[in-house]
Amino acid sequence: MPEKRWAPRFFTIWTGQMISRLGSRAGGFALVWWLTQETGSAQVLATATLGLILPTVLLGPLVGAYVDRWNRRLTIIVSDTGIALASLLLAYLFWTGNMEMWHVYGIIIVRAIGDAFHLPAIGASTTMLVPPQHLTRIAGLNQSVGGAMQVAGPMLGALLISVMPVHSIMLMDVGTAAIAVIVLLFLRIPQPIVDPSSERESILVSIQMGFRFVCKHRGLLHIMLIASF
Repeated sequence: MPEKRWAPRFFTIWTGQMISRLGSRAGGFALVWWLTQETGSAQVLATATLGLILPTVLLGPLVGAYVDRWNRRLTIIVSDTGIALASLLLAYLFWTGNMEMWHVYGIIIVRAIGDAFHLPAIGASTTMLVPPQHLTRIAGLNQSVGGAMQVAGPMLGALLISVMPVHSIMLMDVGTAAIAVIVLLFLRIPQPIVDPSSERESILVSIQMGFRFVCKHRGLLHIMLIASF
């Protein structure tokens, strides 16, 4: 990609994804907080939190190996769309008064599974959109903004749930995801060249290496748990 043309494309996609991520964080926190308010149960809070974390941790090594070889742009679009549809369904259930507790648990898990595909696809796309000499700077930017999102998302979710019903928050989440998807419909993400003859074998090797690395460095599992939340 020409040096002068990478920045507008990358930062347009990046901005859309950050907006979507903020909406998703706020919506996820609002759901967990609503469960806590409705039940007053620490067990319910713990279960909902595990539903947010475990899919990303358990699917991470497997999904990451495949995402590296899939169409990254399509993977992000499908993930964002899936999360948005789940939020839209939950908004409808809240609005009609047909919501049950298991619906919320299910939607939380579906959203977490979407994140498990979405996050590796974003990371893999960055290396294709940004020239090598700028990757370190962009990685630092992603870390800084990602950390800010971890704080701002729950704060926004807490603010929203105090002033509006849950179904309105879910609709806002749908709106932020739609922004990210619309941006990607008009912008292309380059794909790496993959040798088809070695694709199947390399996927299995990548998965094995991922699991072995995590098992060898046990402290990494704790970091993954913290980062997922």
